[in-house]
Amino acid sequence: IAVTETENLGDGLYTFRWGPYRNIFLVTDDGVIATDPLGVISAPLYREAIRAVTDKPVKYVIYSHSHWDHIAGGAVFKEEGATFITQEKCAENLRISPNPDVVSADVTFSDSYDLKLGDKSIEVHHFGPIHDNCMSVMLVKPANMIFVVDIVSPPTGRALPFDAFNDPDFHYGNAGPFLQAVEDLADRNGVTTIVGAHLVLGPDTSGKMVIYPSTGPVAALTERREYYEELLAVVKAELDAGTPILAAHKNIDLEPFRDLWGFDEAKMRLFLQRAVYFYVLGK
Repeated sequence: IAVTETENLGDGLYTFRWGPYRNIFLVTDDGVIATDPLGVISAPLYREAIRAVTDKPVKYVIYSHSHWDHIAGGAVFKEEGATFITQEKCAENLRISPNPDVVSADVTFSDSYDLKLGDKSIEVHHFGPIHDNCMSVMLVKPANMIFVVDIVSPPTGRALPFDAFNDPDFHYGNAGPFLQAVEDLADRNGVTTIVGAHLVLGPDTSGKMVIYPSTGPVAALTERREYYEELLAVVKAELDAGTPILAAHKNIDLEPFRDLWGFDEAKMRLFLQRAVYFYVLGK
């Protein structure tokens, strides 16, 4: 598997992949809108990939959320004069936990921000906390695709979340409403395709491991929402039955979850335990 890859999705929209991480950039007649730099090592490679497509300058960089593994490395774009944009809670997170490798935002927004450049645009929407408290999704026009970071990766949302390590920064209480809001955004705009922010490997029809496409159906959002709704429902039912807090995640039948892509019993128990803590702590 190549370390980096650039993919043309049409209408000026491209993806850039570095290892397992992926972002998007939008090329217009007036310049480029970039997104998460992905780190100090990858950012110069990202800049080279953009330069291979266009000689237009990078005018803007949008952060999807505040996790350093996605947004560090932006200095290469700041040096050429790019304006950095993020949701206001991300800016606050970075003030509380500063990182010298993360460029501070120049522009912040609360609920949404419509960034137009030339004849194209990226709408950035925040629907409350989910994975991080400032996660935003991006609607790219005229390509009419939605870029979703970390919450779900095509081809399916019926999959065990990739990394239990990040789960403590996940907000279970707003998972369903957030994903429903993204589904509604897609429906209002006639969007049928989402772009994922991580490489996904899986078998082809012959059983050979291959890289799955960077894009997938909007239905993956619904599958992911239904997973979280099911997870919370079984945990609440167990707690309502009077099972002690420390035992609840051990008692739940895992059979309804065994069809999840990447199912792992130990990880599933961990996610159930985290859902128990949501009902205990409210977060």
